[in-house]
Amino acid sequence: MTGDAAPALADGIARYVELFRAQPLAKDLETMRLLGDLTAERLAQGYSPAVDRYDTYIAAPGREIPVRVFDPGGEEDRPAICYFHGGGFSMGSIESFDIGCAALAEASGAVIVSVHYRRLPEVTYPAAQDDCDRAFAWLRRQADALGVDARRLAVAGDSAGALFALATAAQARDAVCCQLLFYGTFAMDPARPAYSASIDPLLSGERVRAYIELFSRCGGHSAPIGRSDLAGLPPTHIVAAELDPLCGEGLELAERLRAAGVRVSLRHADGMIHGFLRAVGVSAAARVELARAAIAVRPYLERAR
Repeated sequence: MTGDAAPALADGIARYVELFRAQPLAKDLETMRLLGDLTAERLAQGYSPAVDRYDTYIAAPGREIPVRVFDPGGEEDRPAICYFHGGGFSMGSIESFDIGCAALAEASGAVIVSVHYRRLPEVTYPAAQDDCDRAFAWLRRQADALGVDARRLAVAGDSAGALFALATAAQARDAVCCQLLFYGTFAMDPARPAYSASIDPLLSGERVRAYIELFSRCGGHSAPIGRSDLAGLPPTHIVAAELDPLCGEGLELAERLRAAGVRVSLRHADGMIHGFLRAVGVSAAARVELARAAIAVRPYLERAR
C-alpha cells in the first residue's frame, strides 16, 4: 500500500501475532515442525471446544496416514468433513491445527477428519496429494463406523490445505457435497505483485515465494485457478482474509468457479490475516468468522448432493 494506513487488525489478532512471534526460534525445518506441535496448546490459550477427539491410522502401501477425528456428538448419520491443514506444504500437522478443527466441528456439527498427509520436501507433491485422496476414500468406506452419512461428505482446508482439498474434490467430485476453502494458495505464481506488497504481519512475500518454489521443485502441477476441469465441482465457500497476500487469488478462484457453473459463495474477512483459524483461542473475531463459514456450508451438509 502506498500512502494509506494499513487496515486495522481484527479483535484479538494482535494477541495471536504476539503469541506466534514468541515461539522459540528453530534452527531447521525439523525443529520448526516440532516446535509447532509443542506450542499449539499455548496458542489455544485454554479455549476448548466441546468435542471428543481421537487419533487413528489409515493403512496405505508402505506407510500409514495418521488422522485425528473430532466428534461433536449428535445423532447418527451426521455429515463429515475431511480436513487438510496448511503449512506451506512442509509444516503443520494434526496437532498444530488441532484447535481450528475442534472449533470447526463444534460450529458445524460435522465430524471432522483431520489428515496428516506427508510433507514436502521429504516426498513429492503427488505423494502428499495421494495421502489426501486416500484419506477421503477411507472416510467414504468408514462412514458407517464413524456414524456419518456417506452422502454428506465435504472437504475443507486452509492455505496449502485448501489446494489439497480442491484437488481431492476434483478427484472424487461426485462424492463431495461441498468444499470449504480458507485463505487458499490458488495461483502459485511467484511474480504476483501482491506478494511483494504484503502487509500481513506473519506471511511475507518471501515466505510465499519459498513455498511456491518448494511446490514446483517437488512435482507440483497446475494451480487451481489454472485448472480446466472446474466444471462439476461441488458447491464451494471461499474465505479470504483482508490482510493476506493471497486474498486476491481467493476472489479470482471464485470467479473462475462461477464461470464454470459452480455454485460459489465468498467471504472477505475484514481485519484478518493468513492463518487466522489458529487464532480462535484468543480472537472472538476469528471465532465469528469460523461460525460464519460453518453457517455458509450448513445447507449442503444437511442434505445429500
